Amino acid sequence: MARESLRILFVAPRIPFPPLYGDQVRAWNLLKYLSRRHTIVLVNPVFGSFGGEVQDRVRAVCYRWMPVKVARVIRLANLYKYVFTRLPIQTILFCPPQLSKVVRNVVLCNDFELVHIELVRCAPVLVEVEALPRVIDFVDALSLNMHCRSLHRRGLVRLIFQEEARRLATLERQAVYSSERQLICSQQDKEAIGKFPTLHVVPNGVDLDDFAYSEYGRESNLITFTGHMSYAPNADAAVYFAREVFPIIRARIPEARFFVVGAHPPAMVRALGRVPGVVVTGSVARMQEYLWRTTVAVAPIRLGSGIQNKVLEAMACGAPVVATSLASQGLEHAVDGEHLIVADDPDTMAQRTVDLLKDRGLRLQLARNARRLVEAEYTWERVVAKVEQVYRLAMGR
Repeated sequence: MARESLRILFVAPRIPFPPLYGDQVRAWNLLKYLSRRHTIVLVNPVFGSFGGEVQDRVRAVCYRWMPVKVARVIRLANLYKYVFTRLPIQTILFCPPQLSKVVRNVVLCNDFELVHIELVRCAPVLVEVEALPRVIDFVDALSLNMHCRSLHRRGLVRLIFQEEARRLATLERQAVYSSERQLICSQQDKEAIGKFPTLHVVPNGVDLDDFAYSEYGRESNLITFTGHMSYAPNADAAVYFAREVFPIIRARIPEARFFVVGAHPPAMVRALGRVPGVVVTGSVARMQEYLWRTTVAVAPIRLGSGIQNKVLEAMACGAPVVATSLASQGLEHAVDGEHLIVADDPDTMAQRTVDLLKDRGLRLQLARNARRLVEAEYTWERVVAKVEQVYRLAMGR
């Protein structure tokens, strides 16, 4: 299987480039590394315009790219289905009927050997490719994600999140029964869906060249949190750390600074710029530049599911990490105190961050151990090798 070339239909819920969100990071890197050996046709919906760079980059990793353009007004109009079906909102928004139609037609006109479907959002497409071996990559358990987020909501919004979690859980189980094999990024997410023998844990990876390791040029007392800030769990984490953890740190180290680095920060995150010592950067050209500068990277995630790319990227770059249990649980090989620091309450997170800011030896020890772990377990080459093994099982070989 290692050298076997396959003809793969890859279906995603949105353009994988630029890889801003977690599912885009995973899809983009799978495409990039799989295309080195396999012939891939990518089909995904497009809900707006995209530039020439996007077109060039995506076509460079695919034999053929078939973007399915869907007008935004039609996309929103499709939400009426929420009342008349049991489909979750995410599926209605990201898997329009036009996508299923294109997939059906492209399968009739091509000789594919396998279909890879990215995210449960695209699960309805499974019925269009019944004649082919099907692998669905859940990435994480979106039902668990919605459930966790519902716990921090109130009133009608909480009820909507709870209903979305129920619908997603049903769709996830149906997708297991409707596909030959499934992928998930962590053991915790697998257990949330169910201990199905066809559901394989395959974590995310890091591009070791792109996220190069460095111990030099780091600033003093700089704390950094990275991520796409329009994603609710990231926005919540930024506000939580700035409001509840960082003031404790500043009381002990007055010159400490906290950088919130990521695109599209909502109003509640932008408002953090008024907190003494806090800088909200918005979109940046390269996240790595901040990971190479920072003294300590934090991942104060309280909501969501899956594996945190931000933690892997910081570990790869040589930034020692302080993370919550939720942010670290997807890294089954990472050990608290050896590869990163785990802290859940504000006082403990503040104290452990202060300890790192004051102790360069401890920072270097964690950083070096973390980089070795990433090199051994979390490269995209290793991830894709596991994906190819699952493909082989799906094809019955």
